[in-house]
Amino acid sequence: MYTILVLYTELMPYNVIVLKTLVEKGCRVHVVLWDKNKKTSYYPPEEKGITWYDRSAFFDTNHLYLFVEKICPDLIWTSGWIDPVYNEVCARVRKNFHIPIVAGSDTQWRGGKQWLNVLTASFRHRKWFSHLFVSGEPQVSYALKLGFQPEQILMHNLSADVDLFHQVDTQAHKEKYPRRLLYIGRFAKVKGLPFLLEAWKSISDRRGWKLTLIGNGPEYAKLQGYPDVEIKNFMSQVELVKELEQSGAFILPSVIEPWALVIHEAACAGLPILASECCGAVSCFVKDGENGFLFKPGNRKSISRVIEKFISLQESEWLEMGKISRELSNQITPAMVANTILSILE
Repeated sequence: MYTILVLYTELMPYNVIVLKTLVEKGCRVHVVLWDKNKKTSYYPPEEKGITWYDRSAFFDTNHLYLFVEKICPDLIWTSGWIDPVYNEVCARVRKNFHIPIVAGSDTQWRGGKQWLNVLTASFRHRKWFSHLFVSGEPQVSYALKLGFQPEQILMHNLSADVDLFHQVDTQAHKEKYPRRLLYIGRFAKVKGLPFLLEAWKSISDRRGWKLTLIGNGPEYAKLQGYPDVEIKNFMSQVELVKELEQSGAFILPSVIEPWALVIHEAACAGLPILASECCGAVSCFVKDGENGFLFKPGNRKSISRVIEKFISLQESEWLEMGKISRELSNQITPAMVANTILSILE
């Protein structure tokens, strides 16, 4: 039985399903996660084979390092390099334990300040971590620039709860296709919702379609007063299954989006997908013109053109798009993520 220590920032349900899969494969999992200054209120429930620890309980590097010595993990998996204490502990463990230390990365290469990381990676990132576990192809170029070799770069570190969202039953769509365009996510500036809403408002004939926004966040007040728009509060993944069943397509208008796991969830649900070109997950789950359409981020006219193009299609075309989405969703699963982690221990 392998012991795996996970050093994480904020966990979400889709992270938990991967950890549960590791337990199913015979691992014992310990997880240190942020409990303060969180963007969301989610805290994972008790799970057999997984022990949760609050990050605030480890007040410095020495304290956390002593904990690592106590549990003696076979592998450490950290969410990235945002937490300096995690980084320092990883450096000490690499020096003294010689075990794999895997850092997740969903960051795309943009240049600018990232050049500082490139220039200092030899005594920072490559000192801290033995491998980078990236979300997809858009993240590979950054990993290579940091000096990690191809064999040190692991693919696809994020997965939707595929089994759960495959439960979305779209059979009723054949009888009466739901004219509802769905957004799920934070109400934050980077999500580009004002551009979506202005694009939506500019469409004179929405052909009976309505727009539903599900989430919460600081931009909530700016989302009011638009026609044919309903707003619902953040809800559990089980509740989202019902919302997806009652929707005819999914849209994500982000202006900055390293990956966007929600696109994978929408693909699992068998929905056509309209998304910003900047979303990393479109590289896996959206084939432009086949199971959805892509638009330029932050461009109202581009968004409105795509929506109008989509809603003018025949129902048979919407159904075929949804079928392709579900097929594409199988490219990444929790079992695949877990197997990739375990592959470096074998």
